Amino acid sequence: MSGAQNQHYVPKFILRQFLCDADNERVSVYDKHTEKRFITSIKNVMAERRFNDFDFDEDYIVSFEGIACGIEDMILPVYRKVLQTRTLPSDPEGIASLAFFIAFQFVRTRAHREKMALFESALKEKLETIGGRLEDIKGYKPSDENDLKRRHLLSLKEDVHSFALIISLKEFRLFSSPPGRSFYLGDHPVSLHNSNDFGPYGNIGLAVPGIEIYMPLSADLMLGAWCPSIMNGLENSLRESKNERDKAMVSALVSGRFTIQQATSLAEELRPHYEKAERDLSLLKALEAIPTDEENMDFANSLQTMYASRYVISKENDFNLAIRHNSEFPKFRRGMQPRFD
Repeated sequence: MSGAQNQHYVPKFILRQFLCDADNERVSVYDKHTEKRFITSIKNVMAERRFNDFDFDEDYIVSFEGIACGIEDMILPVYRKVLQTRTLPSDPEGIASLAFFIAFQFVRTRAHREKMALFESALKEKLETIGGRLEDIKGYKPSDENDLKRRHLLSLKEDVHSFALIISLKEFRLFSSPPGRSFYLGDHPVSLHNSNDFGPYGNIGLAVPGIEIYMPLSADLMLGAWCPSIMNGLENSLRESKNERDKAMVSALVSGRFTIQQATSLAEELRPHYEKAERDLSLLKALEAIPTDEENMDFANSLQTMYASRYVISKENDFNLAIRHNSEFPKFRRGMQPRFD
């Protein structure tokens, strides 16, 4: 095993889809911590020396690098086919592979590992507020980087399988960037969003109703996995709107406020709006990539910036949105931090 080799937590086959210098396999990077921009080889970014290794004792090192590479090789055929056809797979095996891909990428990053350290820090702080000490707990010893690696890597098998099962029940979508725009790639590329408000309990979680999961596959394609309630809600809203329109029309005719000619004219005026809504819903159900407008593009890139613990990549070397977001929301400079209320 080469101790100097960097081990990636965002695979190189994804990084290669964001190259600003294809000949030398280099990418353009924005550092949220230092606010600097630079260009570097993909060997040097979203990777760390021995990231997937931990010391078992003085004589042995346990490495998960081979397992990580094996998972990447398993996912690669489906990933390449999606990029080539710009279409989601229609078979259960293909969808299962994408769910596994998202789950593995979700838990393998530096950001996910650091959350484990934050839990210990939060527990220590909580105990101290009530007059206790974590050090007084029998068998406790402070975690070092090697302990953190060991806990993180040993948890992967259980977490990936349980998360993949949850994600596989979502409705998958594929989104394409508008002309002249590129999706960002953050160092924690699986981002979550939810438009529902569940109050103090929070609304972010893989199994929370209304959750939207996004992961860029390339500079111009992004994979989405939506809670089924989202499409159900959109369809119900359209159906209810049509019903309310019809009831109002009947009431206006019966009361004499509308003539039949006026009602017919209004129905014809509204028809294009409802037909567009139905086309949009149909498009959202398609396997083909859905074109993204400028507003949704900014939304997607804001999520990548927010979830990134440090680094954001742009194929077009356009970091205006990332810089603005980093300035306006300093609490996200180290990514999405868990709350411990």
